[in-house]
Parts: sequence; C-alpha cells; structure tokens
Amino acid sequence: MTNSVTDEDLNKPWYKQFWPWFIMVPPATAVVAGLFTVYIAFENADDLVVDDYYKSGLAINGRIQQQKNAATYGYAATLSRLPDNRLFLKFDNAVPVDETLQLLWSHPVAAKKDFTIVLHKQLDGSFQNKSKNDLAGRWLLRLSNNDDWMIKSEISVNTDTVHLTPRLN
Repeated sequence: MTNSVTDEDLNKPWYKQFWPWFIMVPPATAVVAGLFTVYIAFENADDLVVDDYYKSGLAINGRIQQQKNAATYGYAATLSRLPDNRLFLKFDNAVPVDETLQLLWSHPVAAKKDFTIVLHKQLDGSFQNKSKNDLAGRWLLRLSNNDDWMIKSEISVNTDTVHLTPRLN
C-alpha cells in the first residue's frame, strides 16, 4: 500500500492544500446563501399585515360611510382608459360639484406600485387626466373627493372601460 501524501504536500502552506478548502467551502456557501435569503425576505416582505387594528377599523368604518354617501348622492360613472394613458371619467346622472377628484390605483399584490391620479373637471362635466404610470394589468380603483364620498371598483388586464358604482362591502 502506498501513501498518497508526500513530503512535498506536507510542506505546503495550509491554504495551498485541498482538504481545508474542501471542508470550508460548503459551510461558507451555506452562510452566503442564508444571507442572500434574508435579503430577499426583507426586500419582498408582504404588505398585508396591519400593525394598528383599531385605527384600521375606524378607517374602514369611515370608508363604509363614504360609500353610503356616494350611493345616497346617486353617483355612478364610467371610466375609460384611452391608448395614450389618458383617463376619461363621465358620470351617469348626478355630477359632483368638485373641481378635482382623486383616483387611487391600488395593485392587488404590490403596495409599492400604488399611485393616485388627480382628475380635473372639464367644461362638459367629465373628468380627465393623463397618467405617467403603466395602467396595464389588474387594479383596484377608489374614486373619491377625499372627504365626503367614495366609489370602489376593479379594472383588469383586457378591460379599457369600467363602470363605477357604489358598493357597500
């Protein structure tokens, strides 16, 4: 039986030998992978959990009242997405007296993508504005004047027109 370890191998410094690296590389790789996993977890954390349930409950009650107000006022509208990212909002019957309305585009999964567009009243009673954001995809919409009333709806990928009516849910 011959010995595979030679005197030349024994005289090499430790970092030039095979076995120390063979032993150290797997744990080092696991540490790097673990740190990368922690980074991914914090960077893509879910936005679904609310810290202060009491304040959220009060806000929900306020939004329900705003939706009831929109139903009482008889507000219903049609929102159209035009090809050049312009938005055209036309009310069916009752038209709000407000000069501007806020239209919140809320992404169902990624809160970082949420944005608000301010729609300006035109002479014909419609509300319009152009968006700088990409409007493709599925969005939850919230149309309001920020104080008194609110209408919620949803628009999806293949839909360029959505009818906004007050829902009490």
